[in-house]
Parts: sequence; C-alpha cells; structure tokens
Amino acid sequence: MLGTLLLGLATGEARTIMGRLKRAAVTYLIAAVLAFMGLVFLLIAAWIYLARRVGPMEASFWFAGAFLVMAVLIVIVHRLTEAARERSARRQRTRDLAAVGASTAVAAVPLLSRGKSGLGAIAVGVAILGGYAAYSLWSGREPRNVSAFSRSRRRRR
Repeated sequence: MLGTLLLGLATGEARTIMGRLKRAAVTYLIAAVLAFMGLVFLLIAAWIYLARRVGPMEASFWFAGAFLVMAVLIVIVHRLTEAARERSARRQRTRDLAAVGASTAVAAVPLLSRGKSGLGAIAVGVAILGGYAAYSLWSGREPRNVSAFSRSRRRRR
C-alpha cells in the first residue's frame, strides 16, 4: 500500500488514492459498527434464553461470571506474552550490543596498529581476552551453551 501511495504521489494521482483510502475507511467503520451491534443483540438473545431457563437473576450472575473469567484470562495471557516479549527483546539487545562491540573492535584494530602504542593496546586486549578464557576454563563454571555430551566426557576424565 505504501508503494502504491508513493507511486501515486510521483505520478500525480495522490487525490485519487486519498479518496479511495477515505471511502475504504468509512466502509470498514460502518461494517465494524454493524458487527458490534449484531454481537450485542446476540448477547441479549442469549441472556433472554438463559433467563427463561433459570431466571433473570441467575442469568445475570452467569453472564457476569463468564465475562469476569474471560477478562482475567485475557489479562493473564497478556502478562505471559508480554514477559516473553520482554525476555526476547532483552536477549536481542544483548546480541546487538555484542555485535556493535565486536564490529567496533574489528574497526579499531587497523587504527591502533599504526603506531607503537597501538600495538601495545592490541596486546593488552588480547591478554585480557586470554585471561578471561583461562579464568572461565579453570574456575569450574560451565558456559551456558555446553552440551550434555561434553559435560559427560568431562566427568569421565
């Protein structure tokens, strides 16, 4: 739709496209209002049917309970999905920051290697990475992505 709008702007058909968009919006709005009214009358018919079967007070309690249960379920599902989205977004931010850091480091290597002090900075960086690798290897902490196979091989040694 955006491509059509941009093409229309380029060819001078913007007024025609805007007219079509307005007509479509009005048509869908009218359809939505009529569908909502149909659902309301369907609920009224269901309430009348239940009221004739069990009485008006009991029917009101049944409808109130059903709507409250649906509301609670919607809130619970929303909280669960929102928590999952937040965890996913946090993991994505971590991956993005790691990628930015790695690309910055790769871009900085040629700049640092031009002078003698730059080579020292690169050597310090490599030494820090090596020290961290040695620490994580001998500290007894297992990385999160170690497979069960490699854990079982390590225990047999």
